[in-house]
Parts: sequence; C-alpha cells; structure tokens
Amino acid sequence: MERELLFELSLGKGEDQIDLVQMPNIPFNKKTRIVMKDGLIYIGNGNSNKVMEFSSYGDILSLFYNPHENPVPVLLTSVSEDTTSSNRNAYIFNFRNTGEIAITEKNDLLIEDTVPDNRIDYDESTETILNRIVLRFDGEGEFINFLGREGVGGTPFPYIEKIEVNSKDEIIIITRTKITWNIYWYSNNGSLKYTIRVPLDDLPVPPGENSIPSLETIVSGRQENAIYLKVDYYNKETTDHNYTMSCIWEYNIDREEYTKFIRIPEPDFDEGDDIPGFLGVNNAGYYFFIAHETGNTFQMMVLADNGAVVARSELTMMDEEISYRDFYLDQNGLLVALLGKYDRAEIVWWRSDKLSGVQNEDSQF
Repeated sequence: MERELLFELSLGKGEDQIDLVQMPNIPFNKKTRIVMKDGLIYIGNGNSNKVMEFSSYGDILSLFYNPHENPVPVLLTSVSEDTTSSNRNAYIFNFRNTGEIAITEKNDLLIEDTVPDNRIDYDESTETILNRIVLRFDGEGEFINFLGREGVGGTPFPYIEKIEVNSKDEIIIITRTKITWNIYWYSNNGSLKYTIRVPLDDLPVPPGENSIPSLETIVSGRQENAIYLKVDYYNKETTDHNYTMSCIWEYNIDREEYTKFIRIPEPDFDEGDDIPGFLGVNNAGYYFFIAHETGNTFQMMVLADNGAVVARSELTMMDEEISYRDFYLDQNGLLVALLGKYDRAEIVWWRSDKLSGVQNEDSQF
C-alpha cells in the first residue's frame, strides 16, 4: 500500500511549524495529535499549546493558540486585533496543557486541556487526579463551553485516552485510571447520555481459556451504541506468561453486556511475535489493525465483524528515522499519520479505505 506525502512541517514555534523538541533519552510528555475531516488536517501540538488547521496541501487555515507560548502570527488574521472577515484566522485562548483533539460534524473543535490548580480534584477510590476538561469551539472560532464528567460545565475528568465523534455527531470521551477505564458518552449539545465503567480486574476472557487479560485500548462504534475492547491474553500457566492471543469484544451499551467477541488472526509473517495494534473501526463496521513486520515494513489487516480477514497490506514508514508518530483512522478507513523526524514532521496517508470491500460510498477521495 503506497504512502502519499501530503505535506511537511518544519520544526519551530511559527504558526505553520510544529514543536517536537525533546531532550535525549526522555520520552515525550506532551501530546501531539492529528485528526482529519473532509480532507482538512487538524494538528494539536502540546509543546506549544496550540491547534493548527491545514488544507491537504499544507496551507494553514486557522490557529488556536496560547499567546504567552507562541509568537504573533504573520500568515493569519488575528481575530482579537482585526474585525474584518477572513477565511484564515488566528484565535487566542490561554490553553494550559492541550492534549487530545477531535472535530464534530458541525465543525466544532474539541480540545483537551487542564483546569486551574484550584479546581483540581482527587478521587481517593482510584487514587486519581481529576484535572482534565474538553473545550468546545464552534466553526467560527468562538469558545462555546467545556465538558466535564457530568456534561457542560461538569467536574474534571481523569486522564483522557482519546476523544471520538460518531456518525450521530455524539461525543465520546474515553478516560482511564489505575483500576478502571471510564467512557463518557454525550449528545452533540453536551448532555451526558451514558457512563460506561470497564474495571481492569474484570476484563472478559473467552470461554475455556485460562489466561491473563490485558486491555490495549477501547474505541467507540461509529454507527452503533457500542464500544470495542481490544484485549491481549497471556498464559497463566507459564512462568513467563507468554502471549497467547488477542480478541475484540463488543460491549452493547443499551444491553449493558458483551454481545460478541472475535479472535484476531496473527500477522502472516515469519516472526509472528508482534501483537497487532487496534486502529479502530470504519462506518462499514470493519476493524483495522497494524503490526510491525520487520525493519521499516508494517502490515495492515482488516477484519469483518465476523472475524474474517477482508484484506492484508504492507506499508512502509522508515521507522529508524521517526522519533514521534500519531495515527488517525477516519470514518471511511483511511489512515493518516503525523511522523516526527529530527528535522521536520511529515503528514502522510495510506489509502487503506480502498482495500477490497472496505471503501465507503461517501468517501471524499
């Protein structure tokens, strides 16, 4: 599967640059995230506390930024200084610690941030700091409100793993603590619809298996009221607890129960010891996975909801050059990535939505 380079970003603090500077041997502790909608690319850069919007050709279209950590934009119109209409604007907001981002069907921009110190709470039952909220901005750059656990204006979340938006334009915020993952599900106006708790000491295990389960990730359904758990299993009987298999479990929110599971086939290369990572589901209900094969080669695998392999395809990433990467699977199954290198960041995609039997009729491309 051929990789297509959309555009590159130079490293720096400018409005069309990205800050991926890190100290040697110290992992990134700030989130940099990429999402795509209708061919537009949104990049949240935690090191600079800003979110940038680009065309698929790399033209910057808008910027949300903390003015105390970023220079004054020169390519965009500052809304606070110029009231004339413009289609390329910069919006000032005093972000504290930006993280996950998402975009709704109404083009509301969702940005994870932290609360002031005097609003931080602590949950003794889970030994968790509660200090995160999700800010909402409309398509004109205006701040709408923020989401907390109870909905609009609610109390802070624990660590946010991801923010997702389904086909109904509902907002799903997936959080985790040391002992549980909590999923908060909202209508588009911010009203809380569901709260789902997934205790780590009560993960599902296939019938007849004597295995130790380990939760890799949770994603929400695009069309249905369901979440999908990707669980890896390790042999309880051996001293080294070697890996045995992985499964996807569907949890039906309305029925409040696991309704099915499928075993994930192993990648079809010789090593066979790389556990496939779960990228998510598309609108057609296919599951997408990626696994490192060897060197710079990775394998993407697509499964139908009955577990049948729909497609396998190799992709290349020049892994030895990459210091940071973030993936985003769009609603049609197209995979876009931000690949951070020592001197630049590349924005690329693979047309995984074209894999056999996968492409959705309303694909934009």
